[in-house]
Amino acid sequence: MGWRFQRRKSILPGVTLNLGKRGAGVSVGRRGARVSAGRTGLTATASLLGTGLAYVWRRRRGR
Repeated sequence: MGWRFQRRKSILPGVTLNLGKRGAGVSVGRRGARVSAGRTGLTATASLLGTGLAYVWRRRRGR
């Protein structure tokens, strides 16, 4: 079993700094809509709250 490390720190309302074992990233948005950028690339998520439905768009880094 491996070790896990993850920390989240709110910088401003709606802006979160994410720290993990393999790198750092930043997320901007609120419930229902969020854009995240990190080591693997860019991710945008839009969801219908309370339904469990979400659309995720990913742009991988270097492609």
